[in-house]
Amino acid sequence: MTIAIPADMEEMFQFVAKETGRPLEELVREALDRFLEEWEERQDAEDARIALEEYRRNPGAAFTLDDALTRYGMTRGELAP
Repeated sequence: MTIAIPADMEEMFQFVAKETGRPLEELVREALDRFLEEWEERQDAEDARIALEEYRRNPGAAFTLDDALTRYGMTRGELAP
């Protein structure tokens, strides 16, 4: 993948690479990894917020993990670690 970034951002990456002695590619990959991790965390938080709102609207619709396992004929031992 090739992307274009603003000149000032590229200069900053070049500066950090020079100051730290780390390869530019490594710094960019780390920045992208951090961005994606933060995005996933925001998505998880939004999913949790929605689930809580749904629960507050209809608490009777909630069920336990054991209820779900029974419903689908599974055991806790079949769950991924």
